[in-house]
Amino acid sequence: MQQSITSQIKNEISNISNNNLFTVKDFLKYGSYDTVKRILIRLNKEEYITRVIDGIYTKTKMSKLTNEIVPTDPHTLALKIADNFSWKIIPTGNHALNLLGLSEQVPISYEYLSTGPYRTYEYGNTIIKFKNTRSVEINELNDKSSLVISAIRTLGKDNINDEVIHKIKNQLSVNECDLILKESVKITNWIYEVLKEICINA
Repeated sequence: MQQSITSQIKNEISNISNNNLFTVKDFLKYGSYDTVKRILIRLNKEEYITRVIDGIYTKTKMSKLTNEIVPTDPHTLALKIADNFSWKIIPTGNHALNLLGLSEQVPISYEYLSTGPYRTYEYGNTIIKFKNTRSVEINELNDKSSLVISAIRTLGKDNINDEVIHKIKNQLSVNECDLILKESVKITNWIYEVLKEICINA
């Protein structure tokens, strides 16, 4: 029976995309939590999978250039952590700017507002921080609206120019613009005015 569960888990892992992450919860259809956990720990020791952080794994992928394990993208890891705990998160600061193409600087600290508790994770030389909030932006807005508003707030009113408006506008569909304006009526006035300018003729 134990071997059967292991085989089923390995078969599913073999069909997972290389950049996808998984946890014990993703395989509970095959066995109990403790059984699946033991199997994943063993597969990690066998280097069939790689432990990214405690409880989160990925398929082992080696770089052809360096012959080292290819690291997981920190943002992808943050999304999986949030999914594992059923949190909603919003990227903030320079990370939000980076995701929208408003900054080319690669952050060393990935910070998020979260519906979960305050948590900090270390991943290699990168820090992933989650800060609890009850803001309307996280509770009533969709992910794209939240990201755009977070980026605008990070830049500040005095740094919003035609180039910024153009870059954000190019990443929003007509439907996304309609939704962001509908959802954001309770947002700070100056931010809402920027959103209106972004979404004109989008």
